Amino acid sequence: MRGLIFTLTLLLLTGFATAQSGDTQSGLLCTLSGKKIATCCCEKKDGKLYCPLAKKAIESCCCKPAAR
Repeated sequence: MRGLIFTLTLLLLTGFATAQSGDTQSGLLCTLSGKKIATCCCEKKDGKLYCPLAKKAIESCCCKPAAR
């Protein structure tokens, strides 16, 4: 019984820790347009890297982790 209570408590605390750190809304930030995005917006177009949000060809990925 004591082991079950310990296991449930540990599971509950792990769930709270995950909920606090797992902010899915922050995601990424497109540095060219300033928009928050869930996934990288860069794509290949005509053999070049292209940002569809800024509508222009780029040299390197314009996405970076969004600040919390």
